[in-house]
Amino acid sequence: MTRINNKMIMNYYYFYYLVIIIFSNPISVFCQKQEQRTYRELITEPFIFTSESNRMIRHAELPVVNNELSITLKIYLESHGTEWYTVFYKGSAEYSRTPALWLNPNKVPCPRFEITGNFYAGIDLNDYGFLLNKWYHIAYTLSNPDKRMNCYIDGEWVGSFSMTNIQGQSFIFNDGPLYIGRHLVWNGFTGQISNFRYYNFHLSHSEVLMDYSGEDPTKRNDNDDNDESPKKSFVDLTIGFFLGMMVLTGGLFIYKIIIRRRYQEIPNPM
Repeated sequence: MTRINNKMIMNYYYFYYLVIIIFSNPISVFCQKQEQRTYRELITEPFIFTSESNRMIRHAELPVVNNELSITLKIYLESHGTEWYTVFYKGSAEYSRTPALWLNPNKVPCPRFEITGNFYAGIDLNDYGFLLNKWYHIAYTLSNPDKRMNCYIDGEWVGSFSMTNIQGQSFIFNDGPLYIGRHLVWNGFTGQISNFRYYNFHLSHSEVLMDYSGEDPTKRNDNDDNDESPKKSFVDLTIGFFLGMMVLTGGLFIYKIIIRRRYQEIPNPM
């Protein structure tokens, strides 16, 4: 009888720990950081561009992008003509352009990108024409989870694009090279670029301000103006409480089984 009871108790132990493993593994996978937030600074010191010059960076040299990206840079225009000029353009084909930024004939920044069903989606920031011989900071962000593109100039949010077909549309990224300045088909601008950064995540407004001031958004303190920090703390506490209750409940359950079995093994004096 004792052998059977011990075997049953061990079976309860195995079942209990199996339940813990089944529930804890998906939770740990859900909570772990899936992708490291990183960037590469492609241009640091001011680099002079002409309409015929460019910098080309291969796709393999850039941080891996899944659903989000951001580009920040400082730009200085020295002259401007009557054409459309390329600031940056990722893609080797004419209809593959995520991300891309042009200047129209009025020196207005025009972010472009490809989405499902539209290879020429974007916005024209007509109220923000650039002046010559002046530095500007530009931040360009894309997020498939948010279905949104944002543009910032000198830290100020100046324009956005939101998809209307949430389920059926997405930004279409590509594995083509990134051209800064002249593309294979279109001329580049005449001026300078510095501090060109390519991020593999979507910069929030506060992170754009950090980049604008010369700081590194990937090293920000999670407690400093981070909207995700309270949510993360709440999730961590909830998961810890849930696992703790599972351990406590399982322990009490097994303890009661052991006490019950011991009581049943006491011989009846009658």
